[in-house]
Amino acid sequence: MEMNVSDVEKKLRFVPLGGLGEIGMNCFALEQDGEILVVDCGAAFPDDDLGVDIIHPDFSWLKERSSDIVGIFITHGHEDHIGALFYLLRELQKKVPVYAPPHASALIKSRFSDLGASLDNLHEVRGGVVQQVGSFLVEPIPVAHSIVDAYALSIETVVGRVVHTGDFNLDQEQPAGHLTDSYRLKELGKAGVRLLLSDSTNIDRESRQYNEGDVARFLIEMVQGFEGRVVVGMFSSNGHRLWALGEAAQQSGRKLCFLGRSLTRHHQLATRLGHLRFPSSLLVDPSEIQEIHREKLLVVAGGSQGEGASSLRRLSAGKHPQLKMDRGDKVCLSSRVIPGNEMAVFHMMNGFLRQGVEVQSHRSNAQIHTSGHASRDELTEMIEWLQPQAFIPVHGTLHHLLAHEKLARELGVADTCVVENGASVEISSSKELRRADRVRHGLVRVAFGGKVLSNACRRERGDMARGGALVVSVAVNEQGVSLGPAQVTAMGVPGLEDQKTIEAMKAIVDQVLQERRGSPSQLLSDALRRALRHRLNQISGARSVIVVHLQARDN
Repeated sequence: MEMNVSDVEKKLRFVPLGGLGEIGMNCFALEQDGEILVVDCGAAFPDDDLGVDIIHPDFSWLKERSSDIVGIFITHGHEDHIGALFYLLRELQKKVPVYAPPHASALIKSRFSDLGASLDNLHEVRGGVVQQVGSFLVEPIPVAHSIVDAYALSIETVVGRVVHTGDFNLDQEQPAGHLTDSYRLKELGKAGVRLLLSDSTNIDRESRQYNEGDVARFLIEMVQGFEGRVVVGMFSSNGHRLWALGEAAQQSGRKLCFLGRSLTRHHQLATRLGHLRFPSSLLVDPSEIQEIHREKLLVVAGGSQGEGASSLRRLSAGKHPQLKMDRGDKVCLSSRVIPGNEMAVFHMMNGFLRQGVEVQSHRSNAQIHTSGHASRDELTEMIEWLQPQAFIPVHGTLHHLLAHEKLARELGVADTCVVENGASVEISSSKELRRADRVRHGLVRVAFGGKVLSNACRRERGDMARGGALVVSVAVNEQGVSLGPAQVTAMGVPGLEDQKTIEAMKAIVDQVLQERRGSPSQLLSDALRRALRHRLNQISGARSVIVVHLQARDN
């Protein structure tokens, strides 16, 4: 009996490229009937100092399938969701429609402008308005988050409805934005959800201790009750916190000043979109703040993670060009410390303490900050509302993904699958989730200046950073005989900081050249490297990069 084409069960493939097995850099694709829908396109930032500007997922698989991509859908405007969009579109070298909420759209346009590029295929989306993206039907659903205009996505596919929560929480007070649309999510659950993809970032936190309204009230009271200058450090994108600090300034009779380009940009965009409405008389330019009495000033500064060139870091070192802290001032870090940034933040805090500045942080007062991500009880509610047939946890390390899968199983979802970046999953309308082919994935590091930093180049930079570099240049004739004195330059090599030690290294070069007269260039170079390496080991033990240039010249 011949099988009719219509009898063949349709398949959907979930392809994670970033954000599964790690925190940040979120990006995945859904593939059906030869069409690909990309959801989010995030970046991460380097945790070293090797000249890397930004890190994004390896887009090789998408580049190979660029003709199949029907659209890119953005859930919200955080960097780990939009920061790599420029690089993906640059690699695709084709016009792909991009769909994004208003605030994210404004941030994307601003970012492209900074990079000297334009994006003329960007479409603004709003909650409840269904978008036809190729064969996919996508409905944005408002969710609460630490940035305004955040959305979950309900995606109609060939196998049924897929719901992606995006980054969300169920906070009931959102001073500058919308609440999570629980009514619509419950409706979708009753109608049937084939697959739920849910944010796992905060699975380890049992419940939400404070909401954004609590934080706002604390900040307002703190500013009102303090007589000196107040500086608040925060994540630039948190519109709720910006609203709270605007209220704090107005109620305490203070001027409000933003220090930091990102903060200024987010404030301007949020104001333009109507999320913030500060009177123009409230704001003061950074060039004027030193003239304002301490008790009349509230400063909001970027750099809550202790970034080296940030406003907060420079204030802590007493090196900010527009503001000097005074003994008795207060710094409030209204943010969490991202894992890996602890030492930088503590170093910054110590800098303030040495100046006699009071420092408050989430460690000393939990009401200073609340997370934008759902805690375990909120994740539980989301699963109970949607009652999915199948579940794949997203956004988190393997630990977070496994813990979230366990929760889903405890709540009665039997068909679950945990995968990391590159491991695709096949979804049918009736069968259980099945692991499918792996696709090329990984990290791409973009250096300052815009060029991709290869793994080999990064290793070389790391080697030079750890042990410095020793460069030897000598002119030789065709027989390998030296035609003059060697030039030796040491850069960052411990023990070779003065001319005397450099002359000693030159003597070693001259000795090897005499002993190896007439040797082929490669053998001569190898002998020079061995001798210099041996001497460097005696001097300091440094594993320096040694570069030998033999310049062949006529006699």
